[in-house]
Amino acid sequence: MNGFNSILKISPLAFWPVFWALALCYTASFILNKYIKPSLTNFLYLIGAYWLGLLMYSALSFPILAIINLLITKAPFFSNNFYLYETILILLIFIFITILGSYNAKNSYIKYINVKTNKECLKEPLNIVMVSDLHLGNIIRNKRLKTMVKEINSLNPDIVIIAGDIIDSDIKPFLNHNMANEFSSLKSKYGVFATLGNHDIITKSENEIVKILKENSIIVLRDEVALVNDSFYIIGRDDITVNKYTNKSRASLEDLTKDLDKSKPLIVVDHNPKYLNESLDANIDLQLSGHTHKGQIAPGNIVTNKLFEVHYGHLKKNNLNVVVSSGYGTWGPPVRLGSKSEIVQINLQ
Repeated sequence: MNGFNSILKISPLAFWPVFWALALCYTASFILNKYIKPSLTNFLYLIGAYWLGLLMYSALSFPILAIINLLITKAPFFSNNFYLYETILILLIFIFITILGSYNAKNSYIKYINVKTNKECLKEPLNIVMVSDLHLGNIIRNKRLKTMVKEINSLNPDIVIIAGDIIDSDIKPFLNHNMANEFSSLKSKYGVFATLGNHDIITKSENEIVKILKENSIIVLRDEVALVNDSFYIIGRDDITVNKYTNKSRASLEDLTKDLDKSKPLIVVDHNPKYLNESLDANIDLQLSGHTHKGQIAPGNIVTNKLFEVHYGHLKKNNLNVVVSSGYGTWGPPVRLGSKSEIVQINLQ
């Protein structure tokens, strides 16, 4: 407040109403989306999302700034202009972080991973292209989705896997902009398979999501198994949040795999990478997950690294291979620091 007052001469009576108006934009976009135009909802969501990121870094910087201010104000060379220079520097840092983070979020790259399995029935390597955490909605819409489809098609996939969180938090923008139609342009030898993530289920519109995806050539597996080309299995698990938000319980991996031909590769798609021991006990060859965003915004990556055995990348645990993606989209602030938007290409041999 002192710094802003040094620059703009803002009184508390003006500062705090503006502060809270910006802070409430994110929540207001969800509450008012039934009553206002989508363009205004998108604007409120965008402003609120960026504000969330700003508040997070502001909160992290407060202890550091408090120590600096305490030391500087006691120094003999202290000047009242210090608050002015400090605020300008902080604003410049925030602007740099926002620009860099927005670039990382909007510009994806291809991550290549080689995975070997002991199963001999694969006559040639399988080119799997995986994406997760699209978070389609108010911020990530048709333009980015079209770009993603083009990027995936350029990799000539044998099979495409979408590992959950297709929708952000509200199905309305997804429907209003006919986003599902973009998926019908995906091209692969064996098709496109998807599972649901926690955000898809939280919308409480998961059945409608599944229906419209199937209408656009996406095979959605909800605790279901597909035998592909008589060569390998895709086992799609419902996200664990299905137990909390619906009247359905998630099937065990043991039940899903008990009647399968174990000589063929078993590929599990489970949005949340927390339950690796279940895959290990079920003799799964490859698990594909997302959910973590690799923390999305540093130091969030430190937190996710502590929470998950593997929060990003490739882990081999006995005969189990786990690949966790940082995701294609973003949740909350459309910013990535310490992570990048990605598509994962897996060469399964």
